[in-house]
Amino acid sequence: MSDEHAEEAHTLKEVLSRVADAGDEERVSVDAILQSVGRRSFGPLLLVPGLLLVSPLSAVPGFGSMMALIVFLFSFQLVIGQRSIWLPQFVLKRSVEREGLDKAVRFLKPAVRLIDSVVHQRLQFLAMGPFARLIGVVCLLIAFIMPPLELVPMANTTSGAAIALFGLALVARDGLLAMLGLLATGGIFYFGYNTLSGVLA
Repeated sequence: MSDEHAEEAHTLKEVLSRVADAGDEERVSVDAILQSVGRRSFGPLLLVPGLLLVSPLSAVPGFGSMMALIVFLFSFQLVIGQRSIWLPQFVLKRSVEREGLDKAVRFLKPAVRLIDSVVHQRLQFLAMGPFARLIGVVCLLIAFIMPPLELVPMANTTSGAAIALFGLALVARDGLLAMLGLLATGGIFYFGYNTLSGVLA
């Protein structure tokens, strides 16, 4: 499957299609998704956990923390300029039920055509080179705050939206999406601080 998907996806539809095609068992492993999307594709590989976090899968206990770890590892390798993604075996073996993954894909599909129609190559320098590494740094910060946000039901949906914006910005070379991702990140930290302060008070 890695040979079939050697070229990087350039649209949200392509990325979602590859996620839907990953694996052929009742449970789909992180490794199967990684092989389907491509190990050299940082944009799609950030986009995938972001999309899954805004789907119904985000309500599964522990799912947010697992995605946070994956986002952290992807982002760290983006920051240091790694050419090919590496994940430890215990992460690669983690899996989700095929039924849940299919439900997430169906949930996301209606928005795909609309999103792809408004995403374009613009302000490309904000999604390339050193700015791409800056996106990696911001995603690292988001990954840090995600586990404590699991205390608040569905709170990581916002985190997923920001990560998805950054991932799609890298996929489509759309700097405007990167800027929107930064705005969403500010909202995450403001919301996270206020929410956790209330929960822990």
